[in-house]
Amino acid sequence: MAKLALVINRTSGRFVRGDTDALAEELTAHPAIDAVWEFGEDDIEARIRDADTQGFDGIAIAGGDGTIQAVACMAHRNGAKCPLLPLPLGTANMLVHRLYGHRSASEMLDTVGDTRVKPFRPGLAGEEIFLVAAALGFPSTVARAREMVREADGVPPLPSLSRRIAAAARHAFKPRIRYWLDGDDRDRKRASGIYVDLDGEAGDMAYVAVHWRNIGDVAWAGLTLLTDIHDGERPGVSGRTACIEARSRKPLALMLDGEPVFMPGNLTITRSDTPIRFLNWTE
Repeated sequence: MAKLALVINRTSGRFVRGDTDALAEELTAHPAIDAVWEFGEDDIEARIRDADTQGFDGIAIAGGDGTIQAVACMAHRNGAKCPLLPLPLGTANMLVHRLYGHRSASEMLDTVGDTRVKPFRPGLAGEEIFLVAAALGFPSTVARAREMVREADGVPPLPSLSRRIAAAARHAFKPRIRYWLDGDDRDRKRASGIYVDLDGEAGDMAYVAVHWRNIGDVAWAGLTLLTDIHDGERPGVSGRTACIEARSRKPLALMLDGEPVFMPGNLTITRSDTPIRFLNWTE
């Protein structure tokens, strides 16, 4: 039986939407769990860093998407050798579904002995890591409006929500971001939004850059997705790249794995040379 430490955050993810004590008891009582570390403890980063020297085979993470992101960031920052096992206890479970499909937490713990260590190079937006996807420009303003609706206790404040929706609409048709790929600043383009997606098996990134000029471009984007028709005269660029350089006169609004952040208007997005180690099942 593998020997796991469990990092648990009782104030996030499924813990705040159900019976916190029952869920915590189910996880902590599992035979694979040898130690339980509370996410808010002062020495949590040191424990994650030194887990391999303490004889642990892995670190399971019980919390929301933000908790998984934070633990992965600690592991990356310290070059932790003990692999991570994020459990599907968040709202979106983006990374968990990307890595493991739709396995349940109990199934993952029951079969953890069948896993192997698999390194994964996270994305870097400036100094911040992301594990699944990053969006900058107008997609992040749309997501912020969505988050306001999701997090509101009851009906969200309509004036604030309306302002966010209006801002997202304005940003969609204003190409405020200048960007270029792979260090070639001679081929600069403009976009109102850029979406970057990580593939665990590849060393580069997939991206979509949007430059909508009017509502007709929005309709064409939908037609392109449905029919795979491509027209060089229509705005919108997609492909794969190792590096995106983005510039803006104002700070850039980003969503990193669903978490909102602001960055200076001088940003590099690439993949880290330092991998994070995850437990994963063999094919």
